[in-house]
Amino acid sequence: MLTFFIHGINTQNSGYANKLIENINRELLKSNTGAATSFYASFWGNLFNNKKNKIIGYIEKDFSRACNLHPKYTPRSDIYRYQKQRKKFINNFLGDFLIYQNIERGNVIRKTIYEQFKQYTEDHPKQKEIHFVTHSLGSIILWDLLFSNSQDSWSPAFLFQKKLKDFDLISISTMGSPLLFFKEMLDLDFHRIDSWLKLSKRPINTSSNAYKLRWVNIIHSSDLVAYPLKAAIEDEISSEILFSDQYVWQDANGAEATLHFMSGGQPDGAMIAAAEDAHSSYFQNNLDGRITARIIAYNLLGETDKLLKRCVTPE
Repeated sequence: MLTFFIHGINTQNSGYANKLIENINRELLKSNTGAATSFYASFWGNLFNNKKNKIIGYIEKDFSRACNLHPKYTPRSDIYRYQKQRKKFINNFLGDFLIYQNIERGNVIRKTIYEQFKQYTEDHPKQKEIHFVTHSLGSIILWDLLFSNSQDSWSPAFLFQKKLKDFDLISISTMGSPLLFFKEMLDLDFHRIDSWLKLSKRPINTSSNAYKLRWVNIIHSSDLVAYPLKAAIEDEISSEILFSDQYVWQDANGAEATLHFMSGGQPDGAMIAAAEDAHSSYFQNNLDGRITARIIAYNLLGETDKLLKRCVTPE
């Protein structure tokens, strides 16, 4: 089987999935299935760093001008507060998110991923089973590649879908996904999944309880970007598609745990303390990452009984 990763925001290291892949492999070895598995982590995170740097440069220039007019505020930076945090927010979230919304730049990102996918599949000509694993904005990118109805023969989505018709799409695993909001904002129609599967000329895999496609949506319980999706789409997908929201129910870090258990609790502080670590927790070599890997392994192997039995995976 071939497993293809698509990352989301704030990813500057092409080895972002290494620890998660190691953990998934450990889970696969426990299964004793002997299934040959190959992993590929696509990477687009460095494409538009210049745009994010330019935004920060503009902000710094305007702040400097304001300081020249009001020097008494300069020591405390009161004119424009939380500069360090704002730069981090631009680099870690807002920059990549907004850049992808630009049609031309979004196409550059999708084209990069298509070219990597094409090379990956050509390097494994005997493998016909495809699995996708995405994180954050990567789930939106995958949706656009898989289910866009673009008829332009040059578009990355058209080329991606054409290429994929030679394969058997078995499963999708999304982590930290904001698809719920994109569905409502952009009226994403999940009927397209069934339509796509019907139009595909590939043979349908019916070995796992007759499901044509398995999709697990993994949510760290403290991840403010990740939300369940089942209720929003259950009337748009057929019973031949297994969809399961799965929760990684852990504190994201020690600060969150401490604030939760302080006298009276500190939910606002705990939420802020957890936000960044929770959104990246899926890739970490810790309990969060190991639970994530176990859920993905269940999905890769078609162990649907374990996915349907519970939505909170134990330690």
